[in-house]
Amino acid sequence: MSDDWQMTSPAPRRREKAPKQARQAAVTPMVWGEVPAEPASSPARPPDAAAAAGADAPAAATEPLVSTGPSGLLLGAGTHGPVSIRLFRRTPTRLALAVPDYVTWLLAYRCISLGAHLSIYAQEPRRWTGLVDAVNAGGGTADLLGPHDHPPSAGRPYRPSVIIDDADFYDGLQQPLGPWQAQLIAADVNASSSVFTLRSCEMALVAPFNTKVSENLRRAYALTSRQLRSCQDLAEHEVALAMPRRAVKIAIPPTKLEYQHLFAG
Repeated sequence: MSDDWQMTSPAPRRREKAPKQARQAAVTPMVWGEVPAEPASSPARPPDAAAAAGADAPAAATEPLVSTGPSGLLLGAGTHGPVSIRLFRRTPTRLALAVPDYVTWLLAYRCISLGAHLSIYAQEPRRWTGLVDAVNAGGGTADLLGPHDHPPSAGRPYRPSVIIDDADFYDGLQQPLGPWQAQLIAADVNASSSVFTLRSCEMALVAPFNTKVSENLRRAYALTSRQLRSCQDLAEHEVALAMPRRAVKIAIPPTKLEYQHLFAG
């Protein structure tokens, strides 16, 4: 496996028997249930399904199957189909996040589905207790860390490590990372100073998208005007994934199961 990270669209599933190491996960239709009252520890709810889903969900018999290796992470649906990224690899990965809280929760929860251990540095721990409880209830492992706590120094191919940096007392850009480890760094991409943060990260997830954000992404990742225009006018359930010389718009709503585990409690 190459150490170079990349964004990939999973290849069509072959009919012959898959190797034992391949892990297949059915993609549940991206629709939500009813939105209950919001508990204090939950993030902002995902947008209403009626406004975001648009078309009807495909029948169960036609639901796609996505094959992932030990590093593949499904983000959502792009223009040409499902989009995944190699977040966990032999060299560490940093991902800048400037998205609604529920997207960060989704991304962290999908890391857990790959066997990752979740470590969270939070300025306001109460905002993250719901995610920690959901992860632990689902059989995963997650910790809320303070200024004097230390995260894992590295991960393993089938037991990676993901760290969320949402605290002033922790600098995810300066902290050393090990193999099979990823850092999700909360960033304000409207600020001119965010260009340094973006350049220090292999990729970024951004929503909403405005002129200032567009300019900072252009400077950080050498994007063209055409690439930036393709990421404008994001719907409520869409984000822009940016990286050096590439940007794409992705629909990233939760599946029914994710919604029930994370937001319906």
